[in-house]
Amino acid sequence: MTKTSKMLLTISVIAFAAGCANVLGGVGTPIAAVFFGLFMIFNMLEKEMTLFDEEQRLRVELAENMKTLPQGTPKEPARNHGKVRHLTPAHSS
Repeated sequence: MTKTSKMLLTISVIAFAAGCANVLGGVGTPIAAVFFGLFMIFNMLEKEMTLFDEEQRLRVELAENMKTLPQGTPKEPARNHGKVRHLTPAHSS
């Protein structure tokens, strides 16, 4: 768990306890529900955020490597993700 998700879970638990004790005048449980929902979203997207950060780090590293190439050095060709076909719109005859 990241620091943010731990903080959201802690706020959720504290607000739920305050809501059960009716300390905040009944607004503790809705606040707890909101923060628990945010915690669950952060928890579900944690792996994707890690993969995204790694991908961005690799892109920056590749860009820095491309800057250091001499002017006459051929660069890698772009990846071809399948054959490009000339498609026509479905509604044309």
